[in-house]
Amino acid sequence: MPDEATAKQLILDHCRKINEGDVEGLLKLYAEDCSFEDPVGNGKQYGLKALSQRAAAAIFSGAYEDAASPVAAEGGRWAAVPMVSTFNYLPLAGPAMAQSGLLPPEAPPDPENKMIRVNIVMVIRVNDDGLVDQMQAFYGRGDATVIDKG
Repeated sequence: MPDEATAKQLILDHCRKINEGDVEGLLKLYAEDCSFEDPVGNGKQYGLKALSQRAAAAIFSGAYEDAASPVAAEGGRWAAVPMVSTFNYLPLAGPAMAQSGLLPPEAPPDPENKMIRVNIVMVIRVNDDGLVDQMQAFYGRGDATVIDKG
Protein backbone atom coordinates (compact mmCIF):
# COMPACT_ATOMS: atom_id res chain seq x y z
CA MET A 1 0.00 0.00 0.00
CA PRO A 2 1.33 3.44 -0.84
CA ASP A 3 1.77 6.06 1.86
CA GLU A 4 2.31 9.82 1.87
CA ALA A 5 6.10 9.55 2.06
CA THR A 6 6.19 7.18 -0.92
CA ALA A 7 3.93 9.40 -3.03
CA LYS A 8 6.00 12.50 -2.23
CA GLN A 9 9.24 10.70 -3.01
CA LEU A 10 7.91 9.36 -6.31
CA ILE A 11 6.92 12.80 -7.55
CA LEU A 12 10.32 14.24 -6.62
CA ASP A 13 12.07 11.23 -8.19
CA HIS A 14 10.18 11.95 -11.43
CA CYS A 15 11.67 15.46 -11.50
CA ARG A 16 15.13 14.21 -10.57
CA LYS A 17 15.14 11.58 -13.33
CA ILE A 18 14.16 14.20 -15.93
CA ASN A 19 16.92 16.51 -14.69
CA GLU A 20 19.46 13.68 -14.84
CA GLY A 21 18.38 12.73 -18.37
CA ASP A 22 17.51 9.23 -17.14
CA VAL A 23 14.58 7.95 -19.22
CA GLU A 24 15.06 4.34 -18.09
CA GLY A 25 15.11 5.38 -14.44
CA LEU A 26 11.98 7.46 -14.94
CA LEU A 27 10.13 4.53 -16.51
CA LYS A 28 10.89 2.37 -13.45
CA LEU A 29 8.74 4.76 -11.38
CA TYR A 30 5.66 4.11 -13.56
CA ALA A 31 3.25 1.22 -14.00
CA GLU A 32 3.17 -0.50 -17.41
CA ASP A 33 -0.42 0.68 -18.01
CA CYS A 34 0.09 4.24 -16.75
CA SER A 35 -1.69 7.26 -18.16
CA PHE A 36 -0.43 10.80 -18.41
CA GLU A 37 -1.62 14.21 -19.56
CA ASP A 38 0.99 16.89 -20.19
CA PRO A 39 -0.68 19.33 -20.14
CA VAL A 40 -4.13 18.40 -18.90
CA GLY A 41 -6.59 19.08 -21.71
CA ASN A 42 -4.08 18.29 -24.46
CA GLY A 43 -4.98 14.60 -24.68
CA LYS A 44 -4.32 11.65 -22.40
CA GLN A 45 -1.62 9.17 -23.40
CA TYR A 46 -1.11 5.62 -22.17
CA GLY A 47 1.73 3.22 -21.44
CA LEU A 48 5.45 3.23 -20.95
CA LYS A 49 6.27 3.49 -24.65
CA ALA A 50 4.37 6.79 -24.98
CA LEU A 51 5.85 8.04 -21.71
CA SER A 52 9.33 7.08 -22.91
CA GLN A 53 8.89 9.12 -26.09
CA ARG A 54 7.55 12.12 -24.17
CA ALA A 55 10.36 11.98 -21.60
CA ALA A 56 13.05 11.55 -24.27
CA ALA A 57 11.73 14.62 -26.12
CA ALA A 58 11.75 16.66 -22.90
CA ILE A 59 15.29 15.58 -22.09
CA PHE A 60 16.42 16.26 -25.67
CA SER A 61 14.98 19.76 -25.22
CA GLY A 62 17.11 20.32 -22.13
CA ALA A 63 14.23 20.14 -19.65
CA TYR A 64 14.96 21.05 -16.05
CA GLU A 65 12.22 20.67 -13.44
CA ASP A 66 12.70 22.84 -10.35
CA ALA A 67 10.26 21.29 -7.88
CA ALA A 68 9.03 22.86 -4.65
CA SER A 69 7.89 20.82 -1.63
CA PRO A 70 5.31 18.20 -2.57
CA VAL A 71 2.04 17.60 -0.76
CA ALA A 72 0.16 14.32 -0.48
CA ALA A 73 -3.46 13.40 0.00
CA GLU A 74 -4.62 11.31 2.90
CA GLY A 75 -4.13 7.65 2.16
CA GLY A 76 -0.95 8.17 0.16
CA ARG A 77 -2.42 7.55 -3.29
CA TRP A 78 -2.01 11.12 -4.55
CA ALA A 79 0.79 13.69 -4.48
CA ALA A 80 1.14 17.11 -6.09
CA VAL A 81 4.08 19.44 -6.54
CA PRO A 82 4.37 22.94 -7.97
CA MET A 83 7.40 23.34 -10.19
CA VAL A 84 9.02 25.59 -12.74
CA SER A 85 10.13 23.75 -15.84
CA THR A 86 12.56 25.28 -18.34
CA PHE A 87 13.70 23.93 -21.68
CA ASN A 88 15.10 25.10 -25.01
CA TYR A 89 12.74 26.75 -27.46
CA LEU A 90 14.36 24.95 -30.41
CA PRO A 91 14.24 22.51 -32.00
CA LEU A 92 11.12 20.79 -30.59
CA ALA A 93 9.37 22.47 -27.69
CA GLY A 94 8.69 25.96 -28.99
CA PRO A 95 7.17 24.95 -32.32
CA ALA A 96 5.10 22.17 -30.67
CA MET A 97 3.80 24.49 -27.96
CA ALA A 98 3.00 27.19 -30.53
CA GLN A 99 1.10 24.65 -32.63
CA SER A 100 -0.94 23.56 -29.61
CA GLY A 101 -1.74 27.17 -28.65
CA LEU A 102 0.35 27.26 -25.47
CA LEU A 103 2.69 29.86 -27.00
CA PRO A 104 2.09 32.55 -29.62
CA PRO A 105 2.11 31.14 -33.17
CA GLU A 106 5.01 33.32 -34.32
CA ALA A 107 8.52 32.37 -33.23
CA PRO A 108 10.36 34.91 -31.10
CA PRO A 109 13.30 36.80 -32.56
CA ASP A 110 16.51 34.78 -32.23
CA PRO A 111 14.70 31.54 -31.20
CA GLU A 112 17.93 29.54 -30.89
CA ASN A 113 18.85 31.74 -27.92
CA LYS A 114 15.48 31.37 -26.17
CA MET A 115 14.06 29.05 -23.57
CA ILE A 116 10.56 28.35 -22.37
CA ARG A 117 9.64 28.71 -18.71
CA VAL A 118 6.44 27.01 -17.54
CA ASN A 119 4.79 27.12 -14.12
CA ILE A 120 3.31 23.67 -13.56
CA VAL A 121 1.48 21.73 -10.90
CA MET A 122 2.14 18.03 -11.39
CA VAL A 123 -0.18 15.48 -9.78
CA ILE A 124 0.44 11.74 -9.54
CA ARG A 125 -1.57 8.75 -8.36
CA VAL A 126 0.22 5.74 -6.87
CA ASN A 127 -1.05 2.17 -7.31
CA ASP A 128 -0.89 -0.71 -4.81
CA ASP A 129 2.54 -1.72 -6.16
CA GLY A 130 3.98 1.69 -5.27
CA LEU A 131 4.25 2.81 -8.89
CA VAL A 132 2.79 5.87 -10.58
CA ASP A 133 -0.25 4.86 -12.59
CA GLN A 134 -1.47 8.36 -13.45
CA MET A 135 0.34 11.67 -13.97
CA GLN A 136 -1.21 15.01 -14.81
CA ALA A 137 0.59 18.29 -15.49
CA PHE A 138 -1.60 21.35 -15.03
CA TYR A 139 -0.63 24.48 -16.95
CA GLY A 140 -2.02 26.70 -19.64
CA ARG A 141 -1.06 29.48 -22.01
CA GLY A 142 -0.75 32.03 -19.21
CA ASP A 143 1.78 29.79 -17.45
CA ALA A 144 4.29 29.54 -20.32
CA THR A 145 6.68 32.32 -21.25
CA VAL A 146 9.63 32.64 -23.58
CA ILE A 147 12.82 33.83 -21.87
CA ASP A 148 16.43 34.48 -22.87
CA LYS A 149 18.99 31.75 -22.30
CA GLY A 150 21.53 32.25 -19.65
